[in-house]
Amino acid sequence: MKSASPFRRVTIVGVGLIGGSLGLAIRRQNPRVIITGVDRRKVLDRARHRGAINVSEPSLARAVENADLVILATPLNRIKSLLPVIARSVSSQALVTDVGSVKAQIMNDARMWFPKGNFIGGHPMAGSEHSGIQAAHPLLFENAIYVLTPLSKARVRAATAFVRSVGARPLVMDAGVHDAVVATVSHLPQLVAIALMNLAGSQPGMAKACLQLGAGGFRDMTRVASSPFELWKGIFPANRAKIQVVLRRLERMLAGYRRSLTRADLRKIAAEFRRSQRLRNRIPSDMKGFLRPLPQLEVFLPDRPGMLARLTGALARKNVNIRDIELIRVREGMGGMFRLSFESAREKERARRTLHAARFAVER
Repeated sequence: MKSASPFRRVTIVGVGLIGGSLGLAIRRQNPRVIITGVDRRKVLDRARHRGAINVSEPSLARAVENADLVILATPLNRIKSLLPVIARSVSSQALVTDVGSVKAQIMNDARMWFPKGNFIGGHPMAGSEHSGIQAAHPLLFENAIYVLTPLSKARVRAATAFVRSVGARPLVMDAGVHDAVVATVSHLPQLVAIALMNLAGSQPGMAKACLQLGAGGFRDMTRVASSPFELWKGIFPANRAKIQVVLRRLERMLAGYRRSLTRADLRKIAAEFRRSQRLRNRIPSDMKGFLRPLPQLEVFLPDRPGMLARLTGALARKNVNIRDIELIRVREGMGGMFRLSFESAREKERARRTLHAARFAVER
C-alpha cells in the first residue's frame, strides 16, 4: 500500500530514466511537491516538459540548499565527487540518498561526509533496456523491491515512507551483502547474456540461422543484452571483485559440464538438472520482486482487440485493484494467458467472481 511521502521539497540530481521516473512518480502521488532538477540544460528542458520536475537549477549547491530530500540519480562513477558539494550545502535535517546499483563503496564515501547518518543508500530494482528522460515512466517502480542501505537507523522510517510513496517495496540490507547478491543475479547475468548473444552471432556459417531460431527461450535469456553500455560502464569497475568471484564459480561449473560431456557422463548433468529445477521452484512465481507472495489468477484472453481493456474495466467497475499483470503464454491468432496478482486472498476472490460473471475464462 502506498503511503504519503514526508518530503515537500525534493532535488533530483540526474534526470534520466531513474531520476525522471522518480520525479514523475512523486508528482503523481502529490502534485504539490516542488521538484528541482539538476542536469544539462537540454535534459532539464525535456524533464520540465514531461512534468518530472518543475524547477531547473544548473547549480548543485543552490539546488540542494532548501531541499528536505536529495536524490542522486547520476551515473555511478559521478556520485563520489558530488557528495562533498552536497554535504557542504544541504541542511543537516535533509535526507540524502542515491540510486546506484553498487552500494559498499558509496556507503564508505558517504560515511565521511554525512557523519550524522542522514545519507541512506538506495537501489530500486527496476529499470529498462532504454535510457534517458524520454524513457521515464511514473509506474516504473510499482511493486519493485527498493533496497535501502542506511548508515544508521535514524532516517530509515522516512526513507521507507518515501519508497512506498512511489509504489515500491523497501528492503533494508547491508551494503556488502547487496553487492554480492546483485553480482550473482544481475551483473553476471548481464555478461552471460552478452556472451550468449555474441556467440550465436559469430558462429561460422550459422550466425543467421542462430538468430532466426533464437526467437523463443534464447531471446528471453538474452533480453538484457540490449542494455546500453553507458548503463554498465560504472557498475563493472565498482563491483568487479564480487563479479570476479561469481564469474570464477561459473567458469568452474561450465568446465565441469564440459568434462561430463567429454566422458559422456550424463548422470552428473542429470543431477545438475534436478538441482537447478529444485532451486528454481523455490523462486516464488507470484513474487516478481515482491517481498511476499501475492495471490494470483490466470485468465485466458482471446486474440481480439479490446479484450484486455474489457478485463481491466470489469475489475475497475467493482473497485478491484490489480497489483501486477503478466502475459505468460501467447499463441498467435488464438490468444494469451495472463497472470493477475492481487493484494490479498479476499481481493483475488472478488476478482475471480467478477471475471466469472463477465464470462472470462479464469483458470485458477
